[in-house]
Amino acid sequence: MFFLRYLSFQKVGAVILEHALLITCVLVLKPHTGVQAPDALALFLCQAFVVVCTFQMFLHLRDGYEFGTKPWEPKFILGLGQGVLLACALLSLVHMLIPDLILGSGRFALTLLTISLVLATWHFSLRMYFGVSSRRSKVLIIGTGPLARALVTEILRHREYGLSVCGFVDDNPSLVGVSIVNPKVLGLSTELRRIVADNSVDQELQDRRGRLPVDELLELKMSGVRVEEATALYERVTGKISIENLKPSWMLFGDGFKVSPWVLIGKQIVSFSVSLVLLLLFLPLLPLIALLIALDSPGPVFFRQERVGQDGKIFTLWKFRSMRKDAERNTGPVWATAHDHRVTRVGKYLRRLRLDEFPQLFNILKGDMTLVGPRPERPKFVEELSNTIPFYYLRHSLKPGVTGWAQINYGYGNSVEDSVEKLQYDLFYIKNVSCALDLLVILHTVKTLLVRKGS
Repeated sequence: MFFLRYLSFQKVGAVILEHALLITCVLVLKPHTGVQAPDALALFLCQAFVVVCTFQMFLHLRDGYEFGTKPWEPKFILGLGQGVLLACALLSLVHMLIPDLILGSGRFALTLLTISLVLATWHFSLRMYFGVSSRRSKVLIIGTGPLARALVTEILRHREYGLSVCGFVDDNPSLVGVSIVNPKVLGLSTELRRIVADNSVDQELQDRRGRLPVDELLELKMSGVRVEEATALYERVTGKISIENLKPSWMLFGDGFKVSPWVLIGKQIVSFSVSLVLLLLFLPLLPLIALLIALDSPGPVFFRQERVGQDGKIFTLWKFRSMRKDAERNTGPVWATAHDHRVTRVGKYLRRLRLDEFPQLFNILKGDMTLVGPRPERPKFVEELSNTIPFYYLRHSLKPGVTGWAQINYGYGNSVEDSVEKLQYDLFYIKNVSCALDLLVILHTVKTLLVRKGS
């Protein structure tokens, strides 16, 4: 289940092939100085690995591996150009300071130029391949409900998954020929066999609340057509679970929603170790932050707030104070907003750099939280949201995290609608929790910190 979103087999294969291609370029451009000792060759391979990973790291930071973009889109061209230029600038700076550290002195500039040209050609070709040349699985949607429409919209956005929607099937004769999102309603459910044969359908997805053509679907499945619930494909394409038509039976009898005790133990060990290391590394910075907070506005340096943790238990969450003292004295608990007037001058920068969250590492050491998990919410909001949003209580089946799948995918939220959207990402994480998924969240969190976007 890990290869669902961001790490589809196509993306992983493309990144691995790109890495091998760039390593080959560096080896081909290597100055030939006769027979070299094995240790010298190993050193050169390590240097080549560092160079290639530098390029790929900056491309990742500039969204270079979002293959859903078209090759002529300004967003893709700008991101690719920025990633390549930043990598070249950093490697050139290191080369000037320590000439023999990276690839030595010979052909360094030529290597950077060649890698830049190869990357540009490779990424343009990949987007042409994913957009035009790749073999697409033809999907037929049974039903025209909100989930069906949302799923088609996501499939059109993520062309790299190799899916193509040929149309819809519905029971309403007045909808036949009508364009829904983009594809049209091709016919009625009674014409299912003919529609599948005429359009060479590979896969059928059902999003219906009424009667399903069970006999026809079973016959098509036996003939090799894949029949699947729309909820399952929506999960794979979007990285979230739609709660609109979610049934408890799907969670009970389907895959996922079963966490290995070893995974939980591993999460806690890694979270404790990383938190301890980060606290030791940034310990000299803490007095400076405390002094700036104290000088900027009256009040305590640290801010304490009750949050709901695993199994609904209340714990005290610690943060650096980023709002003025007694910001909720007259209003009571209210949603924080992206441009909250209660935020102090220093607090604005602490939030932008996420330094206000730093004391939560102490919550991890205490065992209240882990590095990755659903973000803990305040008791008042939990009570309100639990009465409004179905399955909201499932967020508390795991320990809350400093960062999470919802945070890297959705961004800032300050309403019930935002909470619904984030819950769908949290359910995806709870269903598929693993060490690999945690690593992916951490990598994207680092990216968010560096480029200052997201929640």
